[in-house]
Amino acid sequence: MGEPDKILWTERASADIEAIFRYIARRDPKAAGRIGRGIYDRVQILFENPDAGSLLDELRDGGWRKLIYRRWKIIYTVRDNAVIVGRVWPAAMGEADLTTPLESDD
Repeated sequence: MGEPDKILWTERASADIEAIFRYIARRDPKAAGRIGRGIYDRVQILFENPDAGSLLDELRDGGWRKLIYRRWKIIYTVRDNAVIVGRVWPAAMGEADLTTPLESDD
């Protein structure tokens, strides 16, 4: 398998980013922007090194991996020529899954 040529964010991963941003922005909007950009930038390394993350024990059967950025697990898998980001999961929440919504306290 060659290097992926695209990164796809699932609706769940996009909702995770939004929840994280909203939560942090209530206290510090500039920090929220830095965290959002940091997560995005971290994912970009997967273009050249799609195996950078370690296998995720709780989702190993599906070939899911985790890439860490600060306190978040970026949950992804590689399919054909694409990296698919499935979740951005707070490490403090323990095992990641692909269905539980993150609370944003709106």
